[in-house]
Amino acid sequence: MEGDRQFSLIADPDQWARCAHSATALLDGGGVELTWDDDPGPAPPGGTRCEAPGHPAAAQDQDPCALDEGPGGLAFDRWCRAYRARPIAGRVELLSSTGQSALAPEAAARRPGALLAPRGLAVDCAQRLYVAESGGGAVHVIDLWAQRLLRRIPVRSARHRSRRPVDLAALCCGAVVLLRRPSALAVVEGRRGPRPGPRLRRPPGGPPWQPLRIAACADLLLVLWTAPDGSAVIATPAGDTVLAVPGATDLELIPDGVLVVARQPGRGFLRYRRSGSAWTEIEPLSAPGYDGGAVTVAPDGRIAYTTAAGLRWTAGPAGRHAATGRVTTYRLDAGAYRTRWGRLFLDACIPPGTDVSVRFLTSDDDEVPDRLPWTQASRGARQVRFPELTPPLPSQVLLKTLQAAEPLFRRPGGSELPWSQTGTGVAFQTYEAPVAAPPGRYLWLILELSGTARTSPQVRALRVEHPGHRLGERLPRAWTRQEPDAAFLQRFLAPAEGMLHELDERAALRAVLLDPTATPAEALAWLGSLLGLVLDRRWPEPARRALVAQAFTLFRLRGTQTALERLLRLYLGVPVAVVENWRLRGLGGAVLGTAPGGDSAPAVGGAARSAGSLGHFTVGGTVPGDDPYTATAHRFTVLIPTDLEPEQRDVVGKIIEEHKPAHTEPTICELGAGMRVGRQLHLDLSSVVGPGARWGPATVGQVFLGSDGLVGQPSVAARIGTTSRVGSLRAG
Repeated sequence: MEGDRQFSLIADPDQWARCAHSATALLDGGGVELTWDDDPGPAPPGGTRCEAPGHPAAAQDQDPCALDEGPGGLAFDRWCRAYRARPIAGRVELLSSTGQSALAPEAAARRPGALLAPRGLAVDCAQRLYVAESGGGAVHVIDLWAQRLLRRIPVRSARHRSRRPVDLAALCCGAVVLLRRPSALAVVEGRRGPRPGPRLRRPPGGPPWQPLRIAACADLLLVLWTAPDGSAVIATPAGDTVLAVPGATDLELIPDGVLVVARQPGRGFLRYRRSGSAWTEIEPLSAPGYDGGAVTVAPDGRIAYTTAAGLRWTAGPAGRHAATGRVTTYRLDAGAYRTRWGRLFLDACIPPGTDVSVRFLTSDDDEVPDRLPWTQASRGARQVRFPELTPPLPSQVLLKTLQAAEPLFRRPGGSELPWSQTGTGVAFQTYEAPVAAPPGRYLWLILELSGTARTSPQVRALRVEHPGHRLGERLPRAWTRQEPDAAFLQRFLAPAEGMLHELDERAALRAVLLDPTATPAEALAWLGSLLGLVLDRRWPEPARRALVAQAFTLFRLRGTQTALERLLRLYLGVPVAVVENWRLRGLGGAVLGTAPGGDSAPAVGGAARSAGSLGHFTVGGTVPGDDPYTATAHRFTVLIPTDLEPEQRDVVGKIIEEHKPAHTEPTICELGAGMRVGRQLHLDLSSVVGPGARWGPATVGQVFLGSDGLVGQPSVAARIGTTSRVGSLRAG
């Protein structure tokens, strides 16, 4: 087989941006799809669509206790419980699992809250709920573990008596507070704060901007500024404008780098992905019933928002796609004149009702007159670096000679690359088509996409083989003397020759089958059988690969504490501790009193009777007949710092049963619900007790009062009746 075949490919987002687009959009990870228009969706109940958060039309004909007339906050804790701020009602509600308030509307009307216009909400990594009390000029910090108020932190000062917090964003073990009058940022960390945050600058130009919302994620902090005319911009604290989104009402940063921007009711949520210093727009999400309030991300990654009835989740894409679109690539160079191009391989997702077809143009002319003008993508456009280095687009005269579109054939065996791996559940598949064009050094491809209003095909990457096969050179020359005959034989022999060529490449790289990290998923069980392993399909694929790679080391340590911990860590992906019970046996001691009729108790001060009258308990030891050896020998406990699903619990039990010593008895202890002293918490085994934070002396000139130095006595806990309420969580 020929070994000089190469590929010309287009896969990088920068490469797709250099192509000419017509009614197409760029995918954030590279690729193209049909462009879309915003779908305004149905009007809110009553036929009125709000123009801005807090617009009076949002509350007309509605119960003020059932609908939030202002931009209240929304936040989730680690247990997926939702908290919603009701500025007009003056309280923070804990929503039920159905997304509705735990209080009925009539009950809520009878129980008004004590907070003055609570707006922003945030929950930090320590599970503390921060409530921005806008009317009271303070931030409430609530410990969700203990269900109590830790502190009410005023943000007003003698200089700025009208300052009020309007929103919060969780940042690690604290929160960033957005302040107005004047606009500023402050940082609160539990009981500590407020301390000054990054300097907040107003975006330059435009109307008189006012900060409305704030979002934070890792090292990124964004502020939403709005104006009375409905215009809005998203900027960094330094005042650098990132995006202009008219009608924006809230924003949220997802940990995977996506920015979600909520707009007026009846409009979908816009999404942008960060790409360097630019933001690429991706398909918006539908948000039926959105009331112009708040949007946030749940711990499971879903996007939630507020409605008049409670809490709802986004409902898929919201854009209406164009019916057809076209992408014209720049010139691909084979490096040799009169090159007969081989096959085209396309990585695409083509749902039912959509289609992708390809046309080809070839040429041997180095100069391209009357070039097709470059047009950027309608959506997701990105800046092209050094555009003058882009190869030329095809000639407009040459485009008039296009032949019929070539249909695509889906490869049942996946990619043409030998032993390539595709993740489970991947929607993109590899399609193949011969390059139906005369020989030529240069090649252009024209991709034609068609779809429906709700569905669009997506093309992730394309590869073109050059040169094609040379079986025609081994046939009688009379069969290939004419170009139509040669082109027919090239296409006719391409499928059979391609299969033989791929088999030859797989054979040359068959050593990949013995590499646990590179072998295909379907060959993983076969590779494990060479080592005497029977892989459990319930294990995640990365865990199975790691098990095969470490099989020899684990078999050498089989039956030991180290091997069992490593096996469980491979499967669960969390640190697991195995504690042998003999380490918890305690110390022997005297028995002060036994049950009536038992052994005589030792005399204590000469007052003990033989029947035993000092109680039915032991001090430092065990009861008679229950010795430490019987209670702890050959027993161990597996501490797992998470809650297991039923399937995970079965797999963990099977792992322990197969890899523990035969004479031992295990106990599985899940720590997801917290640690209990004496059961899940053992000193020097599963926990460490050390010195905590202590108060240090304040040195004049070296500390700042109110920031890193405090005058007074430390507060160990909240005061009953003043800063907390016994038996309930007080949020206003």
